[in-house]
Amino acid sequence: MQMMEESIRYKVGMAVVFSLLYAGTYRLFQSMGIYQELISFDPWLFYPPAFLRLAAFLVIGYWSIPALFVAGFCCIDFGMDLTGIAIVSAFCAVGGPFAVDMAARVTALKASLSNLTPSRLLILSLACAIGNAAFMKMGLSIVNYETSKMPDYLSIVIGDTIGTWVMIYLIKGALTLYGKSLKN
Repeated sequence: MQMMEESIRYKVGMAVVFSLLYAGTYRLFQSMGIYQELISFDPWLFYPPAFLRLAAFLVIGYWSIPALFVAGFCCIDFGMDLTGIAIVSAFCAVGGPFAVDMAARVTALKASLSNLTPSRLLILSLACAIGNAAFMKMGLSIVNYETSKMPDYLSIVIGDTIGTWVMIYLIKGALTLYGKSLKN
């Protein structure tokens, strides 16, 4: 019983951490003008916080959904009222984790992540991006938000995927440099 309570505390704590990281990363890149500076015609074509959607699910599973839901209140605006933000945030919180779970099952990823390979990671990130875009479209449709044309959702898939891959390779590069510095 005590181990279960510790596990729940760990997952709740990690959910809070991932929520803060997601919202903080979003606000950081937004304040730096990265979205508009890199691709001025469409700010969705580079979205680094998407990495945290994938990482949260891989670390804490479906506990990532409440974390992403809370973070959504800091990131989703579109000029909607609080109810609209809550609905879209809920859909966005579910889309990525659900798609990652389905892709993990298809690719036979073990819960321990012991067989996580670079190619599986890239597949999972693409699934997460597709799930997020599809569920965002559903959420926006429910609140009768002026939904965009399909290329806009395609740009979300591209932006989430590129943002995730860039973050993965930045972290890999940093860890490689750190490992080399320990050897010296």
